[in-house]
Amino acid sequence: MKKLIKNLLREALIEKPLEEDYPSSWNIEEFKKMSSFNKRIQYCKQHLQQISSGSSRIVYKIDDQKVLKLAKNQKGLAQNEIEASYSTFEDLSSITARVFAYDDNDLWIEMELAKPVTLQIFKRVTGFDFNNFCQGLDSHYYKLEGHRRRIRNVSEPPNMNDLWADPFVYEMLSLMANYDIPSSDLCKLNSYGLVNREGEDTIVMIDYGLTNEVYDSYYS
Repeated sequence: MKKLIKNLLREALIEKPLEEDYPSSWNIEEFKKMSSFNKRIQYCKQHLQQISSGSSRIVYKIDDQKVLKLAKNQKGLAQNEIEASYSTFEDLSSITARVFAYDDNDLWIEMELAKPVTLQIFKRVTGFDFNNFCQGLDSHYYKLEGHRRRIRNVSEPPNMNDLWADPFVYEMLSLMANYDIPSSDLCKLNSYGLVNREGEDTIVMIDYGLTNEVYDSYYS
């Protein structure tokens, strides 16, 4: 299955030289030869601007359109693989940041640069309060997974019908059901970013690699 996904990715994503749009000091051949997570991290620190870091990956700014998400352990490799794969699915294209290129071994992916989202921005763009949105996600996730996972029961918000009727929220709810992503990760504000799509501000997921399978394998 993993080999099949890799082959599909090669067809769907056009690999291009990693050095494109990078600083002139960046040397792709030197970067490729590095044999450890730590060496790659140190090289990126020397040549790129770090904009965020988590337990599994570090994000560096490439230019005004792209970021480099660099794995720093096995968890990061797994999440890079998921994001590179999911980015090719048409039904997710409107709610996920685009992936432009990737490494065959999941060491890095190039992703669309997005602006940080605040509570005010989220409500302005989507029309929903973020906490209300998350209550809807949590309640639906409990219906999907509550029978086999130790998660608390969350009651539906009063406006659940309105949430289902909204295209953005509907796609997020479907994401949980069809792509194995827990609501806990979808209810982190820093999982979202603001991009411009066809001249309009759009909220997209910029961190969507933590599926239940990845969590069970590396975090539980």
